[in-house]
Amino acid sequence: MNSQANILLCNGGSSSLKLAQVAADEGRCVWQQGFEGNVETLCESLHQALENLASEGRSMPTAVLHRIVHAGLVTETPGLLDAALLERIAHWAPLAPLHNRLALQLIQIVATRWPQLPQYAVFDSGLYARMPDVASHYALPANLSPRWPLRRYGFHGLAHRSQWRSVQRLSKEAGNIRPRRLITLQLGSGCSVTTWRDDQAIDTTMGFTPLEGLVMSTRSGSIDPGIVLHLLRQEKLSVDELDSVLSRRSGLAALGAGNGDMRAVLALEPARADAALAHYAMQIRKSVGAAIAVLGGVDAISIGGGVGEHQPVVRQAIFAGLDELGIVLDVERNRHAGGHAALHSKESVVAMWLCPVDEMDEMWRQYTIPRC
Repeated sequence: MNSQANILLCNGGSSSLKLAQVAADEGRCVWQQGFEGNVETLCESLHQALENLASEGRSMPTAVLHRIVHAGLVTETPGLLDAALLERIAHWAPLAPLHNRLALQLIQIVATRWPQLPQYAVFDSGLYARMPDVASHYALPANLSPRWPLRRYGFHGLAHRSQWRSVQRLSKEAGNIRPRRLITLQLGSGCSVTTWRDDQAIDTTMGFTPLEGLVMSTRSGSIDPGIVLHLLRQEKLSVDELDSVLSRRSGLAALGAGNGDMRAVLALEPARADAALAHYAMQIRKSVGAAIAVLGGVDAISIGGGVGEHQPVVRQAIFAGLDELGIVLDVERNRHAGGHAALHSKESVVAMWLCPVDEMDEMWRQYTIPRC
């Protein structure tokens, strides 16, 4: 891959946009900026940011990288955004509408300003391309959806790979043996658990779409499919109404905080806050237990994401009661932890790490060093 003067990284979320410019020969971030808002606001923010780069006399980037949430079965190798790949991203947009449609607009804004500039897609689900069939397949009839094959694609791959990379470094610095059995927890607005053996993700909680798995900010996570049928048949919800319920009105939003923000949950009156936190933590703990069963044990666990990184009370709720599995949280360490830090007590058999996620660094790494 090209590693010349500078690369522009463009990481669009459902309601956020992060931009960074990296000196590729050093891997050093020379400029970064973040924005919040709706699609129109974020597109205007990119327009303005590109104008500002030009007015400040910064050189035109040699390439632009975009985080793409869903493009079907892909790998961790970035793809050149040609007509075929753009069509593919648009094809998969119904399964990640907020993310993919914004990404396509951001790509077009860059293309309009710099028509000859190469742009690349870095795939959020690429980590899971080599997941074994036993983890990636659903027990459903074949060919139900030939245009969008039904399988577990997984998401948050950049965040989980970032945590994996941090755990390798932290383990080495601590003089520990490199963990072969690792579980990474990504807890933000979206939440997921990934199960690792060596450098390979072998299972994950998100599936065909980012709806599956853990309780999230406004997403329900896994529920009985019969509830979906019931709401369609008996309560006469439309498909769009059902989508709104599952994607925007469930999760923490339904458990007590209308906006789905964990800070709002913790600010509720104590009984409601405790109940919501207990529900959230139990679903994560169940997934950690399932991951341990898949691995036959665990050497290390990491936690990252906005909630995972900044809410020690949530971390304590998740790991409470796991002592007999050798997972022992140091309460004082946890209370004061910040940045990259150990969370385990001296009695813990399992190493526990706080790992702030850097998706932008991972995007750059996958561009310059495609294979881990």
